[in-house]
Amino acid sequence: CVTFGRAMGVRDSTRETILEAATGLFLEKGLIAVAMEDIATRADCTRRNLYRYFATKEDLAFMVVIGLLREWNGFQVKTFDGLQGSGLERLRCFLLTLAGHMEQRKPLLRFMGEFDFVFQDGIAFQPDAGTTELFNSVIHVTEDLLEKILETGQKDGSLRLFDTVARLVPTITTVLWGLGQRVAIRDSMIKSEFGLEGMDLVRTQIEFLVRALDVPGGAPTPGPETASAKAPVPNKEA
Repeated sequence: CVTFGRAMGVRDSTRETILEAATGLFLEKGLIAVAMEDIATRADCTRRNLYRYFATKEDLAFMVVIGLLREWNGFQVKTFDGLQGSGLERLRCFLLTLAGHMEQRKPLLRFMGEFDFVFQDGIAFQPDAGTTELFNSVIHVTEDLLEKILETGQKDGSLRLFDTVARLVPTITTVLWGLGQRVAIRDSMIKSEFGLEGMDLVRTQIEFLVRALDVPGGAPTPGPETASAKAPVPNKEA
């Protein structure tokens, strides 16, 4: 259940219903294919009432993304809190666990890819200040957690940071989000073209990234087959 973080008065209850309807439709059909009329029908309200809450579909899309990212961030924090071992082991476990989670949520990855395409540089639409503040508060949780993991690995000697954390962290997240979105959008095509499951490419990319930061002569790393078979399970008692 996606939580949008509002008090539940009558007006807010209607707003929540609209957001839930929009979330379901965007994940099912995509951002571009859904019209405001579709959302009004799913939410069982008139278009006029819908526009009282959200002036445009773009406003709705931003709030839907904020709700989805809050849910995603909750899973990330829970995963991070259960990590054990060296920085290297934590990095591999964290990234593979997130990949496994997203493997079960390909509609979310497809929607996020479409969102990035629609709201690319140079577009005229700009969210209001309140929405911008909410959006900025949820988009960097992955980076914050990865920064802590890399710092742990640097301190315990299991990771070799060949560049600054400020550059390595967004490189990791941008590469993995981009590949994950492409895999979700072209899932069946990737199977046809390469005879591989798309998420196996994501797990291989994770292994590339982890090995690039592994200290030479450190603990043996698992082979590609082992790394892609199953993500390590974080400590559930933490």
